Amino acid sequence: MKRLLLLLSLVVVALFVLDSCTKSNDPEPMPVVGAWKLDRIRTSGFTGGFASFNGDNDPAIFDYQDSFNVKADKTFTGTIRTSGRVIDYKGNWEFTNNELSLKDEKGNEDKYTLDNTATPAQLLSKAVAQRDSLRNPTTGRVELVNYSLRLVYTKQ
Repeated sequence: MKRLLLLLSLVVVALFVLDSCTKSNDPEPMPVVGAWKLDRIRTSGFTGGFASFNGDNDPAIFDYQDSFNVKADKTFTGTIRTSGRVIDYKGNWEFTNNELSLKDEKGNEDKYTLDNTATPAQLLSKAVAQRDSLRNPTTGRVELVNYSLRLVYTKQ
């Protein structure tokens, strides 16, 4: 009888150990947690003599740099550099259905779509409609032009 109880005890302990090895209580890390840096500014919607402006551009052309760090505790910090100024910001984030939402302390909210198919992973901002007076490279005339900008961040 003692052997049977001992054997049963060992089986129970073994099952417990095996069960604890196969299950993980640690949640999957969110794919957006980490450091992100503005890699390019994507322009689209240019037509006619301005069509060559469509594509990916170095942020330096726009005098704009941005980077942010998304932390596991649902907070983020970031820094923008533009026109000789340095602007720090911070806030909270949410990630749902492949969309990252950053809401800073002033209530501003930016939304990004995660593209895990790119290497390294990318965050794509919503396309923002722009209107600007630009010199037509063909005619040399200044014209009012409509186009869109999209920020593309890469995971560092």
